[in-house]
Amino acid sequence: MDSDDMPALSADTLAALQSFLDEKQEQDERFARLQANADEAFRGTAKVNMAVFQEDWQLSQFWYDQPTADFLAERALAGTQAGDHIAFISSPTAYVAFHNMAPERENVFVFEFDKRFEVFKKQFEHYDYNRPLGFARAAEMKGRFKFIVADPPFLNRDCLSQTMETVRFLAAPGAKIMIDTGAVMEDLALELIGARITNFHPAHRGGLSNEFRCFSTFEDDKLKWAVPPTDT
Repeated sequence: MDSDDMPALSADTLAALQSFLDEKQEQDERFARLQANADEAFRGTAKVNMAVFQEDWQLSQFWYDQPTADFLAERALAGTQAGDHIAFISSPTAYVAFHNMAPERENVFVFEFDKRFEVFKKQFEHYDYNRPLGFARAAEMKGRFKFIVADPPFLNRDCLSQTMETVRFLAAPGAKIMIDTGAVMEDLALELIGARITNFHPAHRGGLSNEFRCFSTFEDDKLKWAVPPTDT
């Protein structure tokens, strides 16, 4: 095809493309600064903004809005004591919120496939739900976690089942567990881990078409089961 035959982009399209490229460059630069200052971020001397981590839709990444991330982090903070192990599985937004609230907490871990979160150093554990017990420190982490927040990345039975295998493996006796997933997973969440649907509706920055709900194995002063358990 002759170059004269190539379709020309409209001015509006060119402007939108340039805006996208400028935004991506800005995000790349913010992440580069975070990497360069990873020690400060890890020690909590600098707050971390999730805006430096661009969502990757191919990895089914949809970040929570700030009120949701804060609510989940607050439940973990209120439900544990200093020194307790806390896991955020495929839930980096809530992990970052917790990290910003309580940077002094050492035994807090983000289990995540996305290796950009290696900036959190020893609190990062590379995790693939397809290998639920295949992460590097599995042996030393078994049965140690008092609080677990899990957000399986894909809305299907296999993803939830395999993520819950990880949860059961990590959980200490009496562990408090929160799961954020589609409302259609209600019966499976109860079957796999005894988690009941709650009155909390997680929200995402960009919105989701599926109804998203929070399930838990516990209640506290802010988190209540939407349907009380029936006596048997």
